[in-house]
Amino acid sequence: MKQIFICILSLLSFLNIPPVSAGNQEKTRKYAYEDTKRLVALVQDAASLIEKKGRDAFKEFSIRGSKWLTDKHYLFVYDAGGTCVFHPVQPDLMGQNLKHFKDMEGKAVIALIVDVGKKPRPDASGWVFYLWEGPHHTYPVRKGSYIRKALAPDGKIYLVGSGLYNMKIEEVFIEENVDKAAELIRRKGKEAAFRELRDHSCPLNVLDSYIEVIDAQGNVIVDPMYPHLKRKRNISLQRDYIGRYLFTEIKNALAHKDRSWIFYIKPNIKSGRPEKHLMYIRKLKMGNEIFYVAANFVPAAPIWMK
Repeated sequence: MKQIFICILSLLSFLNIPPVSAGNQEKTRKYAYEDTKRLVALVQDAASLIEKKGRDAFKEFSIRGSKWLTDKHYLFVYDAGGTCVFHPVQPDLMGQNLKHFKDMEGKAVIALIVDVGKKPRPDASGWVFYLWEGPHHTYPVRKGSYIRKALAPDGKIYLVGSGLYNMKIEEVFIEENVDKAAELIRRKGKEAAFRELRDHSCPLNVLDSYIEVIDAQGNVIVDPMYPHLKRKRNISLQRDYIGRYLFTEIKNALAHKDRSWIFYIKPNIKSGRPEKHLMYIRKLKMGNEIFYVAANFVPAAPIWMK
């Protein structure tokens, strides 16, 4: 076991990705995948450096070959108003206020980053998922970035972040956003909330996983993949790869509780091979109506990819 641990540390050193320190374990405990944990730990450490040194920390972030800047990852920093103040890979962005920038799906990426800075806690953090054209890409690729609020010694607020392209979806991402979608419906009412959730740019959509809402008859009434579909798609008779009725599984799982995980198997669109899908569902009662708020994803496999 000791030899395996040493080999893992050697591999991380070769990739120039620092292992998660004991101080960051509390922040990373809820994540399953090691690359997610290392990303969170990196940004947490960067925020701590800004809190100590302010803008002087940016000099360290720009040193290629350091833990902050490698061929695998880099840091970016925005101020509380949405102006880019540090970006080692796309320096032309520096000095620009990008608060109104939107990705190809219409998601206001920088505004979502700035929103993290509006949270009351001085160490507030959050995730933003979007399409971004990286330095080695010819077209935008799905990316998830972890953002941390940092209060510099001079009192200025900075938002420091780093991201992963085509990152693995964590269960906690799905749970948190489905819970937020359920709260949105309760707070705004079904019409206003459904309109917001149907929008492909809704920030509650994680990478290629989208919020769906299903009524008590099995009609999919919110589906961002088909926002303008006039005829409702009914899944009450839809079976998975091994013959189980998906909507029956949903209702049975939530017969005596208001939230649950289920799994089902369906063929991969490209290869046709069966693959496991995980779905998190919340049951909502709005007057006399029942709605199921859900999102699903394909977990990374095999398990050693964690």
